[in-house]
Amino acid sequence: MKYEKILPPPLIKDSLNQTSKERSVSGSREYVDYIAESHLRIWYNTQTEGYANHYHNAMEIIVCAENQYDITTSNNSYTLNPGDILIIPPYMLHKLRSKPSGARFIYLIDIDMLRCFQDYKALSPAFIAPYLCTASSRPEIYQHVYDSLMQMANLYFSHQIFWEISIYSVLLDLFATLGANHYLQTTDESVDDIADMQSENYVLFANLLNFIDTHYADDLTLEQAAEYIGFSKYHFTRLFKQHTNTTFHNYLCYKRIQAAQTLLTEDRNRPITEIAFSSGFNNLTTFNRCFSKYTSCSPTEYRNKLRHEEV
Repeated sequence: MKYEKILPPPLIKDSLNQTSKERSVSGSREYVDYIAESHLRIWYNTQTEGYANHYHNAMEIIVCAENQYDITTSNNSYTLNPGDILIIPPYMLHKLRSKPSGARFIYLIDIDMLRCFQDYKALSPAFIAPYLCTASSRPEIYQHVYDSLMQMANLYFSHQIFWEISIYSVLLDLFATLGANHYLQTTDESVDDIADMQSENYVLFANLLNFIDTHYADDLTLEQAAEYIGFSKYHFTRLFKQHTNTTFHNYLCYKRIQAAQTLLTEDRNRPITEIAFSSGFNNLTTFNRCFSKYTSCSPTEYRNKLRHEEV
């Protein structure tokens, strides 16, 4: 691997100027301060203090550059070494802790505009948990992912015209790489034509995940989802776990909690019971249990934190 620990001095100098742009964290929610009239911000961060538990509606990508960097989510802990990459999905609570010295690139990216793409919806199972990409864990794609992120940083700090579109074009290519790799990993290597099977798997599950994304608020059952793609319930259960690394029930709860978080954030006076029903839950007990599982707090606590930040 040709991971370069030290970037060209002009880029380092320019990027250090960006660390003066403070990140606004109040309570548990971070209000991302994107570059004016844009949808992203990138830091070359050398701060020694960490960030307490927080979340934001942006996707966060961290590339460790020097020393180590510790990230903790509700269910996992990661220690990044130089060159390691971690992608943290939107709305996921996480805290950051640095060593006495070190550096890392931090990307905060608004991905709302990508949600209209079926390809992005098909990639969503890969982002239920943080996505770790290292030279050892993802040797087949690591270099391309790392080079893409460095290209995005160079575009960001170059101040060239159309820099934002250029960065998103690289990001889309990066996501295409992650998606192709994800579906390749779920393909049975014993089949004669892996490429055809990979394509067949993608079409099948892309359509299914799009169907779930459209109908998550309905009384959607495993049997209905299996029937939608023409599988028996038992065959569907096995293949769904194989392709998403989780169960149908857990994935459906995850999509519903994502919707509930958006409603709680955007309409802070709407009754929580109504939000639960609008998100696809038929009782508050199940809603509260699922919400706590994915956010480490109750819907009421989540909303109270938002209201506290406004005071």
